[in-house]
Amino acid sequence: MNLKGFKWALVTGASSGIGKEIAIQLSKKGLNLIAVARDENRLKQLAENVREFSNTQIVTYPTDLSCEENVKSLIDDLSNYEIDLLVNNAGFGLYGEFINLELDELERMIELNVKTLTTLSHVFGKRMAMKRAGGIINIASIAGHIPLPYFNAYAATKAYVYNFSLGLWAELRKYNVHVLCVSPGPTETRFFERAFKQQELNKFGNRMNPKDVAAGVLRAFEKGAVLYTPGFRNKLISFVGKKLVPDRLIVRVLSG
Repeated sequence: MNLKGFKWALVTGASSGIGKEIAIQLSKKGLNLIAVARDENRLKQLAENVREFSNTQIVTYPTDLSCEENVKSLIDDLSNYEIDLLVNNAGFGLYGEFINLELDELERMIELNVKTLTTLSHVFGKRMAMKRAGGIINIASIAGHIPLPYFNAYAATKAYVYNFSLGLWAELRKYNVHVLCVSPGPTETRFFERAFKQQELNKFGNRMNPKDVAAGVLRAFEKGAVLYTPGFRNKLISFVGKKLVPDRLIVRVLSG
């Protein structure tokens, strides 16, 4: 799938981490950007960075996509833009014993990780199908490949993204719309700040560089890959989890 024919990319969760790096690298490839995230100051910084090395346009759109009304407003406000590439990167995780997590936070996570991604994929995927061109990149997680105690609701949302994306790829390919599902492992992003208490931030070491992950994502998309799991260790986890070890044993081991 060649990005050269694409003019506008919509990137959610674009203010930091993988989303930010994908946005920057897309602008270097000549795509105009609509960058969406909660943090307005970080979005402004992203826009300044992009304008330093690129003549492409960038529109910043600060909003919280875990709110259904905000998603509807975003769709309405972008009605005049012809989105060629949708990058569903916005999402967050919650770590801890399920019954001790706040229910409203769990609901917001499901709203963002599942419903918002589904809504944006439906709206813009339909438009892409009508013009017989476009692409969708959905950021899942290696957590979606295995049952994961203390991260179980988050892992379940990412399992949805994984299965949804593969099915969507099969449906949209006849319209010349390509769908790529990405399953990163631990990456140096703000994810851990939100998911963990301060004293537990180092629970997952050896995190990947988001710039490297983003570069791999775009290479995989341009090669027409359907699935992309960056890093040998993460590929191994996916293979073991899906092929070699029963889910019940994985849960017992990971639950400590």
